Amino acid sequence: MLIYSPVNSPRLRYTLEVLFKGLLGLKYTLTDDLLFYQAENGPKIHYGKKRTKTDAVFLEANGLLDETAIRPLKPACQVLQNRPALFPTSADSDWPFDFLAMTFYCVSRYEEYLPFSADRYGRFPATESLAYTHNFLDRPIVNEWAIEFRKLLEEKWPDLQFPVSRFTFKMTYDIDMAWAYLHRPWWRLLGGGLAQLVRGQWAGLLERIRVIQQQSDDPFYIFPYLEKMDAQYGYETRYFWLLGDPGKYDTNADHRLAVVRALIQSIAARSSVGIHPSFASNQKKGQLREEISRLESIIDREVVDSRQHFLMLKFPQTCRALLAAGIQEDYSLGYADQVGFRAGLAGAFPWYDLQQEKMTNLMIHPFTVMDVTLKYYMGLSPKAALEKTKLLLERTREVGGTFTLLWHNSSFAQSMGWEGWKSVYEGILDFALPKKKDF
Repeated sequence: MLIYSPVNSPRLRYTLEVLFKGLLGLKYTLTDDLLFYQAENGPKIHYGKKRTKTDAVFLEANGLLDETAIRPLKPACQVLQNRPALFPTSADSDWPFDFLAMTFYCVSRYEEYLPFSADRYGRFPATESLAYTHNFLDRPIVNEWAIEFRKLLEEKWPDLQFPVSRFTFKMTYDIDMAWAYLHRPWWRLLGGGLAQLVRGQWAGLLERIRVIQQQSDDPFYIFPYLEKMDAQYGYETRYFWLLGDPGKYDTNADHRLAVVRALIQSIAARSSVGIHPSFASNQKKGQLREEISRLESIIDREVVDSRQHFLMLKFPQTCRALLAAGIQEDYSLGYADQVGFRAGLAGAFPWYDLQQEKMTNLMIHPFTVMDVTLKYYMGLSPKAALEKTKLLLERTREVGGTFTLLWHNSSFAQSMGWEGWKSVYEGILDFALPKKKDF
């Protein structure tokens, strides 16, 4: 595919990588040479402001991809073919809206570089997003439109070959606390016990005592069960480990304990392992690199995967820090307060530094659903949570995308309010199993 654009900009080159190479799997050549473009007789697209006589397909450009500055921008949202669409074009265009500009706006997270009302942790909440405002957060809208765009190209050039997109399910775990009571500092155990005593939480206090006295299993230590489930379903799995220093939001067991190191090593022997950068690593200089080094010393190999604790993701600061620390793959992109497709895309893509106007080597792997979101933020029952997740899974399956689930080992603790959620977890794994249409 030859693509002609009078303006050969970093934004356009990035968008073509995401759309043509990533989603459509189509080889292309970008040129700003009009004579070269006009002489070409094969498949070709003109992306610009004004149609020419030799255009096979003309896509009218909104102008967003020509710009080199971040400006206040709230695109109007229209509905076409029962799908939301941004940046409408004139009747002269062969496509009713600037799909390239829409793709860039969604995937670059343009709106997150603009002023917004942050949540209590300083994060960009789902409720501030255009997708939430216009009710398409629960749709992989970029994937959906890519399929429709492919149909246009197939009708125009039937000999074009597109690879088949396969639905993929990825299972990821955040290990904030491997144990609820065991291997904890005495002052945390005492403080937690006193709090339960004051609140009259007798069942929890009794459980605490029984676990410490080794009369009951620790409710957070369910790793043999997870190993069994990982082996049974065979999904690609990743475990993200919190190895920060003690703090208000960082309550992990001490990384120097032999039992902690042995647990991480045993899991790293069968699954991918990544760092779960602490809450404090966002403020303390050098802390991120220190935590990565801790994990590398435990598993004796390079650590290139990460997911932020508390999903503390801020553009562009977090991504730049990850790159500087040697991280190549990040799994933090998703909302705490809502499930859905934060970038409108079900699949991985390279991060674009909007302030520096360049594509980077950091791959972003969005997750779609987090257990805590379903239970605490959205207040769903186990039954409703499973049905909501199934809907998002099915929409991902329909576009041949990737669905990444985020679960915590602590979310199996029935005594701590998670009764019935084990069946949600297992129901999701069952529903994600390959079906005939996935092949």
